[in-house]
Amino acid sequence: MNLERLRWLILGLLFLSTVINYVDRMALSVLVPRLREDIGITSAEYGAITTAFLVAYTLAQLFAGVWIDKIGTRIGFAVSITVWSLAAAGHALARGLFSLIVLRFLLGFGEAGNWPAGTKAIAEWLPKSRRAFAMGFFDGGSAVGAILAPPVVAFLAIRYGWRAAFVVTGLTGFAWLAAWLLVCPSRPPSQAGLGVAPPPEPAKAPFGAALRRIIGVRQLWGLMATRMIATPVWWFYVFWLPDYLSKNRGFSLKEIGMFGWIPFLTVDIGKMLGGALSDRLLRRGCTATLARKSVMAGGAICMGGGVQVVGAETAAGAIAWVCVATFGFGMWSANILALHADVFPSESMATAVGLTGMAASLGGALFSFVTGLVVDAAGYAPVFWAAGLAALLACLSLIFWVGRVESVQAARERVEVA
Repeated sequence: MNLERLRWLILGLLFLSTVINYVDRMALSVLVPRLREDIGITSAEYGAITTAFLVAYTLAQLFAGVWIDKIGTRIGFAVSITVWSLAAAGHALARGLFSLIVLRFLLGFGEAGNWPAGTKAIAEWLPKSRRAFAMGFFDGGSAVGAILAPPVVAFLAIRYGWRAAFVVTGLTGFAWLAAWLLVCPSRPPSQAGLGVAPPPEPAKAPFGAALRRIIGVRQLWGLMATRMIATPVWWFYVFWLPDYLSKNRGFSLKEIGMFGWIPFLTVDIGKMLGGALSDRLLRRGCTATLARKSVMAGGAICMGGGVQVVGAETAAGAIAWVCVATFGFGMWSANILALHADVFPSESMATAVGLTGMAASLGGALFSFVTGLVVDAAGYAPVFWAAGLAALLACLSLIFWVGRVESVQAARERVEVA
C-alpha cells in the first residue's frame, strides 16, 4: 500500500478511536439526570464516580505509556480499546453508587492507553512539520465524540432506555478494533521497509528504558505541571456541563441532546485551527517555542471566558461563553501534544505522554471531586471561576517551567558541551 495513503488511514483510525473514547466516557454525564431519578445519586456522589474514572486514568497513564513503548502501538491499542469497550457496555449492569464507581474505574483504566498510543503512532508515521495538525486531528476526535454523545446517547436512552444506550455505545469499539488490526502494520515505516527490503529486527530495549531516558528532562516536569493545571478545565466541561444545564438552566434530557453538543464543536474547531496555525508558523521559520506557545497563550485567554458563564442572563448566553472557553482549550490541547513530539523521540513518546497524562488526570480527579462538594454547598459559580482562571496559571507554568523547546538529544548535547 502507498505510504501516504496508509498514513491517512492510520490517522483516520486514530481519530475514530478518540471519537469512540469520548462517546463512551461522556455517556454517563449525558445520562446523569436520568440516573438521579432511577438510582438517586447526589452531586457529591457523582463527583466521586467521576473521580473514580480519573483516578484509574491517572494510575494507568504511566503503565500504559511504558507498556505501549515496549509492546508497540498495534497491540497496545488493541488491548486498550478491548478493555474500555467491555467496561463501557458493562455500565448497563449498574445498580447503584458502588457498581458505578467500579465500572468507571475500569473504563478509566482502559481508556488511558488511547493518547499514549495515538501520539506514539503519529510520531512514528508523520514528519515533524505535519505533527501538530495530525495531533489536532487525532485529538479532535475527542470533540467530535463529545458532539455526538449528547444527541446519540439521549436518543438511545429516550427510545430504548439508558441501559441500552450504554450497551450500544460500548460495543462500537469492537468494530474499530477489527479495522485497526486489518490496517495497521506491526512495524512503522522506519522499521517496516516500505519500498525496500525490511531491515533486521532491532534489539528490544529493557522494560522502562524509555522512562529512564526522559525522567530527568526539565521539559517533562514542566509539561506535567502545565497539564495538571489546565486539563481539569476540559474534564469539568465534559463531566459537569450536562448537569449544569439540567440543574441551573432547566434543560430536559432531550434539550441536553439538542444543545449540549455545541460547545464541543467549538473545541474541535479550536484544535484544528490551533494545530494548523502553529504548523504554519513553524514552516515560516518560527521556532517551536514561539509557534506552539503563542497559540497556546491565545487559547488560555479564551478559556478565561468560563468566568462569564454563570452570570449570563440566558441559557444561550451561557452556552456561548462555554463555547469561547472550549474553543480556547482546543487551541491549547493540539499544541500541548505537539510539544511532546517536538521534545521527545518516538521511542519514548508514549512514556512521555503517559507521564504528563497521568499528571493531567490527577489534577482532573482532584478538581472533579471538589466540584461535587462545592456544587452541593455553593452552586456552580465558584467552579466556573476556578475553571476560567486555571488556564492563565497554566500559561505561566508553560512559559517559565517548560522554557525553550528542544529535543531530548539536543538537551543532552548542550549539557555535555557545557
